Amino acid sequence: MPTQNPHHIVGLCTSSKVYNALTELKQLEGHRSAKYLSLLTERLVRKGLLNEQEVVHMLDRVVD
Repeated sequence: MPTQNPHHIVGLCTSSKVYNALTELKQLEGHRSAKYLSLLTERLVRKGLLNEQEVVHMLDRVVD
């Protein structure tokens, strides 16, 4: 039985929290990965670490 919010488990490093949250339920893995990456990208653009043209260029490489 999967846990609720596995990323709240005390003692996990950040990478384990992300991995556990994204892979907890296999049928949601793709959706959760896409949602996480979209939120991360949005934050990077807001902070000025990426611009929208760079994001579009990376997406072009992903879909080709």
